[in-house]
Amino acid sequence: MSDTSQAPIATQSEKLSWYRRLYLRVEALSSSKHALAAMLGVSVIDGSVFPIPPFALLVPMVLAQPRRWVRYAVLGTVASLFGGLIGYWLGTLIAAGAVDFLNIDLNVRVQRFGVDATVGELLGQNFWVLSLLCSVLPTPFKVVAIGSGMVSVPLDRFLLAAIIGRTVRFFAVAGVMRFVGPTARKWLRV
Repeated sequence: MSDTSQAPIATQSEKLSWYRRLYLRVEALSSSKHALAAMLGVSVIDGSVFPIPPFALLVPMVLAQPRRWVRYAVLGTVASLFGGLIGYWLGTLIAAGAVDFLNIDLNVRVQRFGVDATVGELLGQNFWVLSLLCSVLPTPFKVVAIGSGMVSVPLDRFLLAAIIGRTVRFFAVAGVMRFVGPTARKWLRV
């Protein structure tokens, strides 16, 4: 009699990556009595360190209560902006540490193609446009916020880009879920 021990069949949770398991846990919070608080918390920490976007909660919440879509979008936007400020602050700390540690000089002057500015000035003056685009597009907001702080985007420009971008993103996602419904979830990647 041969010993033909079979390998145990892998369960569904073993096949999922850590990210997917975390995403599903966050998404499951949308059906709890603390769904709104969870979405606000995820929106804040999404701007700095958390890998799961707040839309994992926003989408099922709007699908469950479509009449509250504006409320959810407004509150999510405000919480996300607060998280963006935290991310921006982290970026300034990272930049200060990296500049000091690596002895990087951002005051190198660029004088080519009609440009006459330092590297730091060029990054700070123009990065806010990228911040605006990435706040709307499905780019992790923490990358936008921390990056803006790292390259010293003026705070007023960062805030303007974040306010416009995050408002558009939250209202677009919530609005599509409200007016198109569950069928939109198939083609809307959040």
